Amino acid sequence: MIRRMKRLQHKKKDIFEWKDVDLKDVNYIDKWQRTEHSQSVLAYHTTTGSYQDLDILAEAAESLKGEGFVLVGRTALVQESKIDNIQSIENNGSLITFKDGNKLYVLKQI
Repeated sequence: MIRRMKRLQHKKKDIFEWKDVDLKDVNYIDKWQRTEHSQSVLAYHTTTGSYQDLDILAEAAESLKGEGFVLVGRTALVQESKIDNIQSIENNGSLITFKDGNKLYVLKQI
């Protein structure tokens, strides 16, 4: 199974890099913390580097922009090809209806 992950950032200043990692290539998984006060995350260690799951929408948006996903405001990452209808709610965001009937309310007016 292939998962899109980001390279472990040892410092906040480290550049965001992502990669598709095949779980068959993972040697081991452990908990990792950048600092003693930061939240621990699962780290996936391969022979080509160490990675963690995408955990911020902006990171996911950056890594999936070529896959048809678009960041809507700061609250949702939506696959454009799955959208059936977008209804603007006057001064109160938008309601996105997907082709399968699911609905998502977002704060951004579209």
